[in-house]
Amino acid sequence: MANDKEKRVYGRRTGRPLNQGRLEVMDTVFPEIEITKDLLTEEGNRSAADIIGKLTKQTWLEIGFGNGEHLSGLMRRHPDWGFMGAEPFINGMSAFLKDIENDPHDKIRVLMDDAMMIANSLAEDTLDGIYVLNPDPWHKKRHHKRRIINQENLECFARILKPGADLIMSTDVPDLAEWMFTHAMVHKSFEWTGSTKEDWDKKPEDWITTRYEEKKAKGADKMVYMLFKCKK
Repeated sequence: MANDKEKRVYGRRTGRPLNQGRLEVMDTVFPEIEITKDLLTEEGNRSAADIIGKLTKQTWLEIGFGNGEHLSGLMRRHPDWGFMGAEPFINGMSAFLKDIENDPHDKIRVLMDDAMMIANSLAEDTLDGIYVLNPDPWHKKRHHKRRIINQENLECFARILKPGADLIMSTDVPDLAEWMFTHAMVHKSFEWTGSTKEDWDKKPEDWITTRYEEKKAKGADKMVYMLFKCKK
């Protein structure tokens, strides 16, 4: 069994069996927009056009997009932007693909694996923004090193974000909110746009609300929103 350092993705990769419609889009739509492994050099040398296949007005990355409601909403709102998304679980990926199968999807590329494989492959000053929305909290202390927001990953984000670009994070887990906020605050390349903790309640501009937010999953009290700017 691979140890923590070797493993790229933790937890379940599959869940409930897929229905016929979702199986079909995994066979048809997914190959059209998959980020193939030959592009994932993890050497920091890929442009957005290398990954997406064309130049776009802006380029954004969403890490762990779940069922993809937020990502598909952004695609429809900004048809001239390019998007990259990573979601390791087939149930979420298939739900997203089913949602967009009849939409233009020539400016979206997805990876069903660890998002850091994309991030590590991108060249400096590539992205206009990164979304990290409701990541796995990894509640047990011994698993905190698996949390996506840490100093090593933030260093990578700072490298691939353009000056003034956005790092937008959200969570409904209080302990994780403190963790994410603290790690971003102490990193030299990120500046919080808020001034008081009440700013955590404010949704960023251009926000797309998802069903996860509305249903207050697992009895969560409220969602926390954290917007940081990349400074260089």
